[in-house]
Amino acid sequence: MTTHRTATPPRPGGDNGGAHVVAATARCPLASLVFEMAMEPMDVHVAQARRTTATVLKQWSLPEAPAEDARLVVSELVSNAIIHGSGDVRLRLRHDDHELRIRVTDDSTAPARRRRASAAVLGGRGLHLVACLSLRWGVADGGRTTYAVIPTLTEAPPCRRATQSSTEPTC
Repeated sequence: MTTHRTATPPRPGGDNGGAHVVAATARCPLASLVFEMAMEPMDVHVAQARRTTATVLKQWSLPEAPAEDARLVVSELVSNAIIHGSGDVRLRLRHDDHELRIRVTDDSTAPARRRRASAAVLGGRGLHLVACLSLRWGVADGGRTTYAVIPTLTEAPPCRRATQSSTEPTC
């Protein structure tokens, strides 16, 4: 059994500023929880995506630490899609088992890639943060989608572990 409901908090005055909820889906217990929204590529939607993510994750009863990591990852991925991508930006959150999967899609086929940022440069650190807060991240759909996986219960991402194996990047 699948139910569909809107999970985006309305903005004051009823205006969503160009962001649209596609669907929020709740399935049988122990199955996936899914939330999707689409937005025009405008800077104001980064904050809206972050707030909406916070609301959805609270409704899903995610613990605060992974929810905080997810909000930051959503901010970085949506911001990258708005700045470097093209067309509308789509955000998808999927929580199942012990993971939260975040996918941000736009129409650009140029894949997101990490850059080395110098101390004098303001930008270029977003995907480094995503890598530090995620169990894994990457690019799919021919470069159109950037995704990250956040642990929600037992396993901490590499930067949050007390010890790191030698094969993991230092964050």
